[in-house]
Amino acid sequence: MTDWKWEWTPGVGVGPIKFGTPIEEYIERFDLKLRVPEGTTSTGLGSYTIQDFAKSVATDLGKVESVECEDYFGFRGKNLIGMSEIELITYMGIDPDEIGVGVLYENGSVQTPFEYDALGLIVWFEDEKLISAAAMEIIDD
Repeated sequence: MTDWKWEWTPGVGVGPIKFGTPIEEYIERFDLKLRVPEGTTSTGLGSYTIQDFAKSVATDLGKVESVECEDYFGFRGKNLIGMSEIELITYMGIDPDEIGVGVLYENGSVQTPFEYDALGLIVWFEDEKLISAAAMEIIDD
Protein backbone atom coordinates (compact mmCIF):
# COMPACT_ATOMS: atom_id res chain seq x y z
CA MET A 1 0.00 0.00 0.00
CA THR A 2 2.86 2.40 0.66
CA ASP A 3 3.83 2.08 -3.00
CA TRP A 4 0.78 4.13 -4.01
CA LYS A 5 1.16 7.78 -4.85
CA TRP A 6 -1.66 9.57 -3.05
CA GLU A 7 -1.91 12.31 -5.65
CA TRP A 8 -5.19 14.17 -5.96
CA THR A 9 -6.76 14.61 -9.38
CA PRO A 10 -9.61 17.13 -8.98
CA GLY A 11 -12.99 15.58 -9.74
CA VAL A 12 -11.46 12.11 -10.31
CA GLY A 13 -9.99 10.77 -7.08
CA VAL A 14 -7.05 10.58 -4.70
CA GLY A 15 -4.35 8.10 -5.62
CA PRO A 16 -5.85 4.76 -6.61
CA ILE A 17 -9.27 5.57 -5.13
CA LYS A 18 -11.73 7.07 -7.59
CA PHE A 19 -14.87 9.02 -6.71
CA GLY A 20 -18.18 7.33 -7.56
CA THR A 21 -16.75 3.80 -7.68
CA PRO A 22 -18.11 1.01 -5.43
CA ILE A 23 -16.28 0.83 -2.10
CA GLU A 24 -16.18 -2.96 -2.47
CA GLU A 25 -13.43 -2.50 -5.08
CA TYR A 26 -11.11 -1.19 -2.36
CA ILE A 27 -12.04 -2.99 0.89
CA GLU A 28 -9.81 -6.04 0.48
CA ARG A 29 -7.17 -4.37 -1.68
CA PHE A 30 -6.43 -1.72 0.97
CA ASP A 31 -7.60 -3.62 4.05
CA LEU A 32 -10.21 -0.92 4.73
CA LYS A 33 -11.71 -0.89 8.20
CA LEU A 34 -15.33 0.17 8.61
CA ARG A 35 -15.47 3.08 11.03
CA VAL A 36 -19.04 4.37 10.54
CA PRO A 37 -21.77 2.37 8.76
CA GLU A 38 -23.83 4.32 6.21
CA GLY A 39 -27.06 5.73 7.59
CA THR A 40 -25.97 5.87 11.23
CA THR A 41 -25.12 9.60 11.40
CA SER A 42 -26.93 12.81 10.46
CA THR A 43 -25.06 12.97 7.14
CA GLY A 44 -25.93 9.39 6.24
CA LEU A 45 -22.38 8.84 4.96
CA GLY A 46 -20.31 5.79 5.80
CA SER A 47 -16.62 5.89 6.62
CA TYR A 48 -13.66 3.53 6.24
CA THR A 49 -10.07 3.98 7.41
CA ILE A 50 -6.82 3.21 5.62
CA GLN A 51 -3.26 3.09 7.01
CA ASP A 52 -3.84 3.39 10.73
CA PHE A 53 -6.34 6.25 10.44
CA ALA A 54 -4.05 8.51 8.37
CA LYS A 55 -6.48 8.22 5.45
CA SER A 56 -10.22 7.72 5.31
CA VAL A 57 -12.85 7.18 2.65
CA ALA A 58 -16.44 8.38 2.97
CA THR A 59 -19.19 6.53 1.12
CA ASP A 60 -22.69 7.31 -0.04
CA LEU A 61 -24.94 4.53 -1.32
CA GLY A 62 -21.94 2.19 -1.32
CA LYS A 63 -19.82 4.43 -3.56
CA VAL A 64 -16.75 6.55 -2.81
CA GLU A 65 -17.88 10.09 -1.95
CA SER A 66 -14.61 11.57 -0.65
CA VAL A 67 -11.06 10.73 0.44
CA GLU A 68 -9.36 12.45 3.39
CA CYS A 69 -5.64 12.34 4.17
CA GLU A 70 -3.68 13.46 7.21
CA ASP A 71 -0.21 12.28 6.22
CA TYR A 72 0.23 12.85 2.48
CA PHE A 73 -2.10 14.60 0.03
CA GLY A 74 -0.25 15.25 -3.18
CA PHE A 75 -1.21 17.85 -5.76
CA ARG A 76 0.95 18.56 -8.81
CA GLY A 77 3.79 16.63 -7.18
CA LYS A 78 3.82 18.42 -3.83
CA ASN A 79 2.39 17.38 -0.45
CA LEU A 80 -0.18 19.91 0.77
CA ILE A 81 -0.05 18.55 4.35
CA GLY A 82 2.23 20.77 6.41
CA MET A 83 1.85 23.90 4.27
CA SER A 84 1.05 27.21 5.90
CA GLU A 85 -2.09 29.11 4.93
CA ILE A 86 -0.07 31.51 2.76
CA GLU A 87 1.89 28.67 1.12
CA LEU A 88 -1.33 26.85 0.21
CA ILE A 89 -3.03 29.91 -1.29
CA THR A 90 0.12 30.76 -3.25
CA TYR A 91 0.53 27.17 -4.46
CA MET A 92 -3.13 26.83 -5.46
CA GLY A 93 -2.99 30.17 -7.28
CA ILE A 94 -6.45 31.16 -6.01
CA ASP A 95 -8.04 32.16 -2.74
CA PRO A 96 -10.37 29.65 -1.09
CA ASP A 97 -14.08 30.17 -1.80
CA GLU A 98 -14.72 30.16 1.91
CA ILE A 99 -12.71 30.22 5.12
CA GLY A 100 -14.83 28.69 7.84
CA VAL A 101 -15.04 29.49 11.52
CA GLY A 102 -12.51 27.69 13.70
CA VAL A 103 -13.89 24.63 15.49
CA LEU A 104 -12.74 23.92 19.06
CA TYR A 105 -12.28 20.20 19.74
CA GLU A 106 -12.32 18.41 23.11
CA ASN A 107 -8.52 18.09 23.07
CA GLY A 108 -8.21 21.88 22.90
CA SER A 109 -7.20 22.11 19.24
CA VAL A 110 -8.86 24.68 17.00
CA GLN A 111 -9.18 23.71 13.34
CA THR A 112 -10.24 26.06 10.56
CA PRO A 113 -11.57 24.81 7.20
CA PHE A 114 -10.66 26.37 3.85
CA GLU A 115 -13.01 25.37 1.03
CA TYR A 116 -12.26 25.30 -2.69
CA ASP A 117 -15.74 24.48 -4.01
CA ALA A 118 -14.92 24.40 -7.75
CA LEU A 119 -12.13 21.89 -7.05
CA GLY A 120 -14.04 19.73 -4.57
CA LEU A 121 -11.41 20.36 -1.87
CA ILE A 122 -11.62 21.14 1.83
CA VAL A 123 -8.48 21.51 3.94
CA TRP A 124 -8.17 22.04 7.68
CA PHE A 125 -5.59 24.20 9.41
CA GLU A 126 -4.45 24.06 13.02
CA ASP A 127 -2.05 26.74 14.23
CA GLU A 128 -1.81 27.98 10.62
CA LYS A 129 -0.50 24.58 9.44
CA LEU A 130 -2.45 22.34 7.04
CA ILE A 131 -3.16 19.12 8.94
CA SER A 132 -5.81 17.42 6.80
CA ALA A 133 -7.18 17.53 3.26
CA ALA A 134 -10.35 15.99 1.83
CA ALA A 135 -11.35 15.82 -1.81
CA MET A 136 -14.65 14.86 -3.34
CA GLU A 137 -16.35 14.58 -6.68
CA ILE A 138 -17.07 17.97 -8.23
CA ILE A 139 -20.80 18.55 -8.49
CA ASP A 140 -21.97 21.32 -10.79
CA ASP A 141 -25.08 23.12 -9.57
